[in-house]
Amino acid sequence: MNKFQTVAVALALGAASTASFADTGNFFVNGNLGTSDYRVSNPASGIPGVQSSLDKKDAAGALRIGYRWNSVVDYGVEAGYVNLGNAEGKLSNSLGQSYLKQKSRGWLLGGNLNYNINDNWYVSARGGWYRAHNAFQLRAYTPGGNFRSSSSTTGTGEYVGVGVGYNINKAFSVGVNYDNYHSNGNSSDVNKLSTNIAMYSVFGEYRFNF
Repeated sequence: MNKFQTVAVALALGAASTASFADTGNFFVNGNLGTSDYRVSNPASGIPGVQSSLDKKDAAGALRIGYRWNSVVDYGVEAGYVNLGNAEGKLSNSLGQSYLKQKSRGWLLGGNLNYNINDNWYVSARGGWYRAHNAFQLRAYTPGGNFRSSSSTTGTGEYVGVGVGYNINKAFSVGVNYDNYHSNGNSSDVNKLSTNIAMYSVFGEYRFNF
């Protein structure tokens, strides 16, 4: 077989594969429910005379929709929304107490891959852009009076994640995921610096075609 025939056969096989894959895909909706872990440090650690604590974990959830094509490794696109709860720090000394809180939530756009180990089990990976809205709140209580302030920032970061899933049937699957969200800040203000937020969750997915 000469080079021309080899190329022709390769192109024909590629076209046939593309045509077959074009009809073998499905839409999906999946949801995650779990715990977020803000990778932030204690704002008052080591300051003399100040007692402080930091709660970095909170309930978190995400919802995604998309389309996935079936192949040796299934591949797809996804969009969605994630709520990563909040982190809260408490500081106190002889003059009073103050509370600092950060909330992060926003829109997702990215892609995903599923590798089917067998008919039931698969491993997955995903990644894309995270358009985060971060809200910050300060509350202070002192003998001279109380004080409150709030601010917010919006920025585009990224997210990546991995998971293990189990197909109950062709339409439904369940599993566990680990995701990391990079929440970009857009200011030199210490309250608006970028933050990495981990999320540990269980998920359920429903797949369908119109």
